[in-house]
Amino acid sequence: MATVRTEGLTKRYGSVVAVDHLDVEIKEGSLTAVLGPSGCGKTTLLRCIAGLTTPDAGRIYIGDEDVTTLAPSRRNLGMVFQRPSMFPHMTAFDNIAWGLQLRKWPKDKIASRVKEMLRLVQLEGMEDRRFAQLSGGQAQRVVIARALAPAPRLLLLDEPLSSLDAKLRDQLKLEIAEIHRKARCTTILVTHDQAEALTIADNVLLMYNGKIVQEGAPLDVYRYPQTLFSADFIGTNNFLPGRIVAMEGGARVALDGVTAELHVPKPPADMGVGTTVWACIRADDVDIIEEDQRSKHRNVIPVKVERASMTGGTVIIEGRLDSSRLRVHVSGSRRFEYLTMDGKTILCALGPVSLIRREPDELAPKVSGFAPLACE
Repeated sequence: MATVRTEGLTKRYGSVVAVDHLDVEIKEGSLTAVLGPSGCGKTTLLRCIAGLTTPDAGRIYIGDEDVTTLAPSRRNLGMVFQRPSMFPHMTAFDNIAWGLQLRKWPKDKIASRVKEMLRLVQLEGMEDRRFAQLSGGQAQRVVIARALAPAPRLLLLDEPLSSLDAKLRDQLKLEIAEIHRKARCTTILVTHDQAEALTIADNVLLMYNGKIVQEGAPLDVYRYPQTLFSADFIGTNNFLPGRIVAMEGGARVALDGVTAELHVPKPPADMGVGTTVWACIRADDVDIIEEDQRSKHRNVIPVKVERASMTGGTVIIEGRLDSSRLRVHVSGSRRFEYLTMDGKTILCALGPVSLIRREPDELAPKVSGFAPLACE
């Protein structure tokens, strides 16, 4: 195990800056997810750490060692790619043993280490199967076992679940978390799938346009976005335009075109009275309440229902509060009652509210078919 650190790491492809002066530190023994959309630079970052791509500037450290110019074979790391890369003519046992043989492990220790890895990835009894005899998830577990067998300082996972179907992805992401819990190898997971990152990672690095725009524990990144991109990319956020009108025990925010004000206990330190903001509220952090419950909640607003629909076990309500719109995800046994409430007004108690600075005339990101609204 080892820490991983980059200083001013930069990689360009012509005029495109894929990785832009990144300073990153990944803790020893952690499972860190590098999350972001396609083209944000996350795979380039991983390939630089692996030594498969040469950076244009900056340094890379694994532990206390500067590995910036070190060959990939000398970095003592394991890597797993998007598609299961088993040798099809070899058994699962031989695939895992291959990495040990390359590193000239003593023959008498290889068999016991392979069996240990098969137990770790829950493939005992399948050591004689070849690629064609394994499911996609089983084959990817063989590849993970092969990467971990030589006890690397670092395990790199480059979208390891993207080629699997949804059911297998859900199963294997939990298995990866369990494998990491047992192996405790410092692991970096690159993914564009927010559910994958938030489910299994200890720490999330959210990347956009070659930069890390937010870092933190999965729950913090999910509940408290710090940029408009963060709020838009992770989960389903509502974006209500407003302005800070007072700083009394937090911030009081007057919403544009709505008489209600919101109270935000911990606004960003760089905001004050007069700052125009987006008040961001998760669709699944909104509760529908009765009038007699209003006093129990801090931020309550009336919403006129425009449409209600069912997606899986969740009812999605899309409503309007004057010039803005709000989306609510409803669960629980009473959720189906709201499928027939088009045109009616409901009371919505808002959960945690994040404030993000808003530029003049900036449009809110589009939410579930609603056209974005210009700020007036």
